[in-house]
Amino acid sequence: MLPMKNTLLWFFIAISLVHFIPLVVSGVEVGNTFVDFNLEDPHGKKYSPSYLKDKITLVVLQNKTTLQDAINGKTELKKVIQDNPLVQMISIMDLRKRPALIPKGVLKSKISSQDPTSKEIPFLLDWGGAVTKALGGLDNKCKILIVDQALKVVYHQAYHKPSIDGEIKTVITGLSGGQK
Repeated sequence: MLPMKNTLLWFFIAISLVHFIPLVVSGVEVGNTFVDFNLEDPHGKKYSPSYLKDKITLVVLQNKTTLQDAINGKTELKKVIQDNPLVQMISIMDLRKRPALIPKGVLKSKISSQDPTSKEIPFLLDWGGAVTKALGGLDNKCKILIVDQALKVVYHQAYHKPSIDGEIKTVITGLSGGQK
């Protein structure tokens, strides 16, 4: 019976680490206040933390290598939040590794044309990557954060369909008082 207990113990430790390590490595932890930022969308409209205040916000962190994953994720996540007026979504794109010779204006229009969700979901451009880095964004992963009405990070995870959609729906329903 003792070997079975050890096996179960190691199993629970492994599962705990899988869920705990992304929070430690990420740069932002659940419970922390969302970072201060001042970013603009491709049309020059400026956004700051005041845009997030009093709403539950899904934040999608992406970069040019995860653009298609982010588009797919945002399309699915829109379905999860569409009937809840307390919830909004923004996308922040890390542009630290943008092609150096392409002017910003050309890059803005190219990104906007490639991402059909950018018309409905504010698409914020992080030219220096400071905001994305502070939030734990990675070069090869699309990440999802949920920020509550008081600007506290309540969820932070790499996006992987389909299991994350159920997790997000549960968190949002809880934050919005059962409203779906």
